Amino acid sequence: MRTRPTARAFTLGACVLLPLAVAPVSMAASSQPSSTPHASVRTVYYEDSRAGTWTTDVATATAVWNSSVNDVKFVKATSAHPATVHLVATSGWPQTTTSRPGTGTVDLGQEAVSEGYSPPRITAHELGHILGLPDNYNGDCAALMSGHSAGTACTNDHPDASEIAAVESIFSGGFSPYPLVRVYRDVPTTPSALVHR
Repeated sequence: MRTRPTARAFTLGACVLLPLAVAPVSMAASSQPSSTPHASVRTVYYEDSRAGTWTTDVATATAVWNSSVNDVKFVKATSAHPATVHLVATSGWPQTTTSRPGTGTVDLGQEAVSEGYSPPRITAHELGHILGLPDNYNGDCAALMSGHSAGTACTNDHPDASEIAAVESIFSGGFSPYPLVRVYRDVPTTPSALVHR
């Protein structure tokens, strides 16, 4: 039976830490000046060739993030700029695996859509993990990273002010690979459980 978090309690999202295998990163500083005081804009190249029916949601989610933050932009990969982010349609539950901000694989899980969750919100939420944000299951629909805790009626696919500030902080300066690979999975039945790969 599914348990729901109460207004006074929340659980942390499942995040598994795996040994790090450092891979090259194809993120480059933009040659165009940023509209903020920061010196450069980080470009995160993504590919959605295996996203199937999620391609429209990917386009929506990347546009949302691009209009929300100034220090990082999602751009579709090309032969000159290989992808560091891969979005893949799966039959399971959504999940993101990342070894550093701006890199990783997003599993766009149909199981969550079948349960009534919004595909644009799911996609933007998972891209939030790519940008370095953890889950925050506080049940607040205004918080993108609240994930499934906000319920199926929540369709908000935009980050709130604190989430925007956190991403800007991560990408405004230099950043390093995580000590361990992070695997985020918004587990519907036991959100505090670890997910083993």
